[in-house]
Parts: sequence; C-alpha cells; structure tokens
Amino acid sequence: MQETAAPPVRYYPELGSWVIAGHDAAQAALGHPGLSSRTAENGIYLPADMREECADLLDVIGRWFVLLDGEAHTTGRRAVQRMFSPGRMRRIQEEIRGIVARAVEEFPKDGAGDAVTQLANVISARTMAHLLGLHDVPVDRLHEWAGALADFLAASYRRDFAVRAQQAVREMGRALSSVDDEDSIWNLAVGDDRDRLATCSMVLFGGLETTASLIGLSLWYVLENDLSATVRAPGATAATDSLIERVLELYPPLGHVARTAVTDLEMAGCPIAAGDLVLVSLTGNDPFSAGAARPDRPAAHVPNGARPDHLAFGHSMHYCMGATLARMEASMLLSLFCERFPTARAGAVKWSRNRTYRGLAHLRIEL
Repeated sequence: MQETAAPPVRYYPELGSWVIAGHDAAQAALGHPGLSSRTAENGIYLPADMREECADLLDVIGRWFVLLDGEAHTTGRRAVQRMFSPGRMRRIQEEIRGIVARAVEEFPKDGAGDAVTQLANVISARTMAHLLGLHDVPVDRLHEWAGALADFLAASYRRDFAVRAQQAVREMGRALSSVDDEDSIWNLAVGDDRDRLATCSMVLFGGLETTASLIGLSLWYVLENDLSATVRAPGATAATDSLIERVLELYPPLGHVARTAVTDLEMAGCPIAAGDLVLVSLTGNDPFSAGAARPDRPAAHVPNGARPDHLAFGHSMHYCMGATLARMEASMLLSLFCERFPTARAGAVKWSRNRTYRGLAHLRIEL
C-alpha cells in the first residue's frame, strides 16, 4: 500500500470531518475502541424533512451490523458469518466456477467487449443472486439496487439518492419475500422480516459492487502488465492469488470507511473530540489528495510486491466476511479468461463516478 506524504491525520473544516491516512494510522484507527461504527446515527446527512419520507430506508440501514458496535455487532455478525464460513465456500466453489465459466463463454468471441458490464458485473450479480436466492432477478436490477445504496451512503445529503435507495430497498424486500430456497441468506438470516431484509441488503451492498470492482481491476492490471502467460502457467494458483493481493493493495474497491468518535481522543498528535466524524482511508492515501487520482494505466507490476497486511478488506472486528468469496471470484475469472483469450489486450478505461466505492465503469477488451 502506498504511503501518503501528507500528515496521517488531517482535519477538513469544509467537510466537518477528520481524515486518517497512511497504513499504520489507518490500522490503528480501525481497531480503536474510541471510534464507533455507528455512523448511521450521525454520519447520514439526509435533510430533516426527508427523514420521515425515507423512514424505511433509514430503518433498514440502521440494522446493518457493520454500522453497529459491541454486542449488537457481534450478534449480528455471528448470525451471518456462518454463511461465509470456509466450509460453505468450499461447498459452493463449483457453483461459482460454473457462474464464472458461463460469463466467460458468453463474452464476445472476436472484436471487443466490455469487461465490466459483460464480465465483472455479470459474475458478481449471478453469485449474489445464488447466495440470496434471487435467481430470477436480472443482473442489471441487482446492480441498480446495490448502486443506489452505494450512492446514498457516499452522498446521503442528496434527496434524489435517498429516494432511489429507498425504492431499491422496497423492491428488494418484495423480491425476497417470495424466495423459497432454504439455503439462501434470506432464509438463513435471523430476526423478523425487517432484520432479514437488512442482512440481505447489507450483503448485496457490501459484496456486489466491490467484488465487481475487484474483478475488473484485476483483469485490467493483468492485461496492462502483460501477465496473461503468468496466470495461464501450470500451477499458477499462487501467482494469480498474489496478483489479486497486489490489486487489492493498490486499488481497494472501498476507498475509506466512516467512524464517529465516542470520546475525546488523540491520534498522531491530533485531538479528536467526541462526536467528530472520522474518515479512515483504506488506500494509504488521503482520499482528497492528488494521490487519490484515478489513473489511465495501472501501476507497473512488482513480482511478489503485494503488502500482506493491506487494509482493502478492513481490519480487526470489522474485517470483511466476504473476502474469501471475492478473492475466489476474481481468481477464477483471471484463470478462465486468460485461458480462453490468451492474446486479449486492455483498451480504454473509464472510472466510476463514485469515489468512495471505487472501480471501473468500463474496461474495453480487444480480442
């Protein structure tokens, strides 16, 4: 992870927020007991007159255990964690491989294609549909729901984003109410229907766009650095996994997470007051600095250069439960795509407009 030259802790008065960047400072912040994840209470800036209109949205997001602390977080996490246990990941491995293989087979066989819309989005959505039991929901609709939630959480002051996010939550609730797959997250989740909707929407939000970003960025990195032969080589699993870790280090799909100070504290010599909002960078860079620019080409490949303790999946009690699944999808895609299209080249890229949930909106692949 690249270290920023700027101070690791900086206050932005125009944002009313602290930013913590640099690996060591960010890691310390993610495990600090004085920084709370309950940002749904004072990190959402929805205008007061919209809060009643969007009560359903706020109720569901307020139940996400990733936005809770202590026992409430632990209880909610424990109920979901078994759905992403190593054993369950092994059991669904062949289903995921089938999803990836089908997407690669459907990709254009000549000319050019878009690796984001025709591969990454398809694989991540079909995987999530499999886990949630939403087998009949189109790929684009799942991404619309996840994208609406991502937009709202990145800019919760936007009325239009709030309206779209609430519509997404309501549509998802209606679709889930008819799921009869006993092995789906909807039926394995605990609590009443609102709790189960919260769990499913959190998993969709947390795993769909970020996994699609990891897949797209990994393929971009491999093709631009001419590493297809490395991925195709016999016994290349370890090398492929190392490439994915390098991508996670350089381009975490989630750029930063929000925390709220629950007590007066000090970090890197800076006094942070109780109630202050804190943005913790997962990239190593201040998200508002020049180092946060989105490049036209990926960084040059450094063999075995991945930092093993990168923060792309978070740290401490909030470490991402879906990390194994995201890595699995990306690894399978690289292996199957590079085998099927050994001479493919990366073309023009366009980054998504959301700077919190980072990734490519388009990646042209020349075949």
